[in-house]
Formats: sequence, structure tokens, C-alpha cells
Amino acid sequence: MTPNSRRRPRNGIASAILALTLAANGAGCTRHQGGAPEAEFVLAAGDSTYWVRNVNGTLQMRGSPMVLARVEGRFRELYVVDDDRSFESALFVGQRLYQRDLVTNDSSIVFQDTIVTSLATRFERANPEARPLAPDEDPVEEPAVSASAELTVLGVHGPFLSLEYHVDTTGAGDDSWHMTRHVVVDLRTGAEATLAGVLGDSAAATVIASGRRAYREAVDSVRADRRPAARRAARILDRFQFDPRSFALAAPNGSLMVVFSAPGAGTGGEGYALPMRPLPVPEPGWWSDARRVFPTTAREREEVWARGGYDVRAAYDSVAESVRLAVVDSGGGAFQLGTITAPVHRIYWLDEPALTSTERAALSRAFDEAALYDESARTVRSGAANGSSMLLARLP
Repeated sequence: MTPNSRRRPRNGIASAILALTLAANGAGCTRHQGGAPEAEFVLAAGDSTYWVRNVNGTLQMRGSPMVLARVEGRFRELYVVDDDRSFESALFVGQRLYQRDLVTNDSSIVFQDTIVTSLATRFERANPEARPLAPDEDPVEEPAVSASAELTVLGVHGPFLSLEYHVDTTGAGDDSWHMTRHVVVDLRTGAEATLAGVLGDSAAATVIASGRRAYREAVDSVRADRRPAARRAARILDRFQFDPRSFALAAPNGSLMVVFSAPGAGTGGEGYALPMRPLPVPEPGWWSDARRVFPTTAREREEVWARGGYDVRAAYDSVAESVRLAVVDSGGGAFQLGTITAPVHRIYWLDEPALTSTERAALSRAFDEAALYDESARTVRSGAANGSSMLLARLP
């Protein structure tokens, strides 16, 4: 399934191409006597995914614009497909998020827009003479109405995928409407997850109560701010409501946290989510394994992942736009991998347990195929610092 290109261009592809160019220019490894460590891992950084492994004593790095997850021991690619239901005089483009098993090539829907689909159905009923566009057609230059959805990955934590779901519509007279909410999906089932499903009933109740307090604090803070922008925001605060279903997961410094965002819907700024401060949570059982993808130590401009006989180090430039990667062995020997787009999101270890021959062949094929993606090819946009459009997750 490949989306058409009637949507606005995706900036994620451009940044992915830049990241891959940087990787190509810097890929490889400076060897020292004794050879490189027997390392193999997949790294998510910026808008790209990188596969690092030891080949004949030298570490090699390969980049690709795709998102992977490992669900119940199987690698799956996460990708977005445009659901285009446009007419000659009206633009309706929703989105669906899929996961594809790399071995079997079977795909299933993880999340899908329903608002744009409903608007397209209503338009068709009200305008039975409207002609649907063919896949290779574009609507008129200024359609009478338009509606589009955007799915943005905010993060993957264990089996849970955090998304931002945003819709824009424009009607007659340039009347506009927007909607934003956050969603957490359980990749094992493809169903929307509740906080109780993530943390358990008791912990969820406590965190939701804390979230309500954080919401009141955020509202009070805006109302107390006398700056012009804050005063404008205060006029629409009543249009936001705390919703315990609108949340995302985050892991600053490797600690699991919940970030509630009061969803908004309206014609102006109320069409965007009102964020709240991240809340620490009791760590559920699944987190002990999921946390291994995060740095073991983090300092200013440097993150380190310790892996027994070697470390992976990410050194950021002064403006945190690029990062230098290196593998350091137990004797202090550094093997430079190259410079890529920041930030590094996660590292998923492939050396223990080792990939099976079937998994390795499927992963290699996926990297080959993703290298051919273009502006209209499937991709997932990245969002917050804890998420990545080129993001991988190793799931139980």
C-alpha cells in the first residue's frame, strides 16, 4: 500500500535524506590493534534508523528512512498511508497507521483517522453530483472545502506507541477548524490503550488525580501571566478540558513518565493540545525490559549506553543538531561511526539474543526497500523529543 502525493510534502523525508548523507560521509570505523568489538545494534536518531554491526572486524553503519518495532519477537515496520477520499471540488485526506511483519509481509491497521472519513461521507451525501477523484488526479486549485489528518509519533515505550492525532479543516469563506489529541496504542493488539492498561488500575487512578492537579496548575499559570500572548491564550482556556484518555508516555533520563495534554477543538488556538508537566509514575513490570533501550548515563552534550564489553557514546554539537557516534571497547579504544542528525532516541541490541537467519534476511530486505522511498512513500512523522519518525522498539 503506497499513499498518493496529494498531501502537503513531508519534511521528515528531507531530514532523513540529510541524515543518511551524513551517515554515508562518516560511516565506517577507525580501527585499532585487536579489531572492533563484536557489536550489533539498531539505533533510532533524528528521522532515521541505523543498523550497526561488526563485519570482518570493522564496525559498519547503515541508515534507512523507516520505523521498526519488534512485537512478540517479530520485526514489524510502522508506516502511514494516506486515506484519500477527495472530490473534484473538495479535498479529504485522512491517514492510517499500519504495522507490517517483515517476514510474512502481512499488514494490519494500528490507528486510523475517523474525522476526515466522516466529513467526506457527509459531503458526498450533501453533494450527490460530486465526482470522486481518480488516484492520479488533483482537485481544483481552490477546493470549496478541505480536511486533512496528520499522525505524528511521539514515542515508543515497550509495547506502547504514543501518537499525536491532528485534523485541519477549511470551509466556505476560509472558515477553519482544528482538533488535536494524544493517543497511546498497544502494538500487541492494535487497540487504543488506557492508562489503567499501561500502569494498572491503582497506579492509574493516582496518576489521573495528579494529572487533574497539573491541569489546574497549567490553567492558573496562564491566567496569572500578564504577557499579551498569555492573555490571548487565557480567553480560550475554557474550551480545553482535562481528558485522562489524552496522554503520551515519555522517558527522560530513562525514567517512565506520563504526559497529559488537554485536547482542543476549535477555530483558533483552541484547536491544539494544552500540554501539562510530565508526571513520574510507578514503574510497571514491563518497564524493566523496555528501559534497556535508553542511555545508562547522560551528561551535558553526551549520552552513554553501557553494553558489557563496550559502550556506545553519542556526543552532541553545541546546538544539539548533530551527534557523533562512537563505540568504545573495554580498553578505551574508540571506534568512530560517523555524524548523524540528532537526537539519538534509543538503541536496540541485536547481539544478545542474536538475530535468527530469517530475521536478518527480513531486516536486510526492509533496509533495501526503504532506501527506495520517495516523497510519496510511506513514512511516519516525528514529533516530540521522545519520539522519532524513524523509531524502533523491541517489544516482548
